[in-house]
Amino acid sequence: MTNTTEFFRTLQQGVLVNLNTAMPCKVLAYDEEKRMAKIEPLFMIKETGEEPAKLSPIENVPVLFQKYRVNGSEPQNYEPFIEPTDTVLVVFCQRAIDEAMKGNIIYPGTARMFDIHDAVIVGVF
Repeated sequence: MTNTTEFFRTLQQGVLVNLNTAMPCKVLAYDEEKRMAKIEPLFMIKETGEEPAKLSPIENVPVLFQKYRVNGSEPQNYEPFIEPTDTVLVVFCQRAIDEAMKGNIIYPGTARMFDIHDAVIVGVF
């Protein structure tokens, strides 16, 4: 294998290892009124030559709710029931979600992509 091929394989692996898409997390605390949780990622990280390490807890993670219309009735919101110690599935948005959560269109000028702080809880395992 050439040095160039090895370089690009290493680069690709480094990019993929640091790309956050989805992971299971444990709920540490949940504010039902605000629908925000504090979570602990259940995956560890490992740098070459280092011991595996836990990821830090993530604060203020929004929890999705569902909106349904049943048999032609008025739409109703169904809020999740989440408790500390529940294991949830968390997705990480492609871009920063701060403004999107307010319904604003976002200019993708931010360098924040697939960041662990743009987590959203989508369900309970």
